[in-house]
Amino acid sequence: MAWTKRETYYAILGVTKESTNATIEAIYLKELEFWQRLEGAGILEAKEKILELTRAYLTLTNPIKRKEYDSQLDFDFVLLDGKAKDPEMEEAYDVYRLGHNKTYQEILVEFSKFREEMGDTLWVLKKTTIYMVLNLLLYSALILIHSLWITNTDEEKKWIDAASGWGSGIFLVLSAVGYLVFRFRFLKKELEKRKEKRS
Repeated sequence: MAWTKRETYYAILGVTKESTNATIEAIYLKELEFWQRLEGAGILEAKEKILELTRAYLTLTNPIKRKEYDSQLDFDFVLLDGKAKDPEMEEAYDVYRLGHNKTYQEILVEFSKFREEMGDTLWVLKKTTIYMVLNLLLYSALILIHSLWITNTDEEKKWIDAASGWGSGIFLVLSAVGYLVFRFRFLKKELEKRKEKRS
């Protein structure tokens, strides 16, 4: 099976997302004139190119169609017709669509939800990682202070070792409790705020 890649309507017309309707129309008319001359000269590809240009022009100069098209272009791995930019993604899309009996729009909505959930998961992971690293640095500092504490008598060493052992245990317990509070109280509230901002 031959795999083909489709250009975006912007690429077909040679314009950007910021281009105005007037700019798009001017370029379309210029391109149309060129390809119509080639069609008149008997070039077979010209007719297909004219249809492609016209489809792009009609979509991008219609505000409603353009807005819908732009929202779908936010998904970098798919194009408007549901075709992916590479064979593996196209195959994955087809397998998912056929296996779940869903339309292209439904799949885009699901992907959007998945992307938001993945973003939230990564955000939580980043925050908890920072918490754990700070705890590790603090614990390392305590161990370093203990190792640098020089004593002369065996009695003092025993007392410091016992205090250090208890101190390490208490620190680890407090760190674990702190993590649970941080993760399931503080981050939970922050996560709810993130979701509220999106909706």
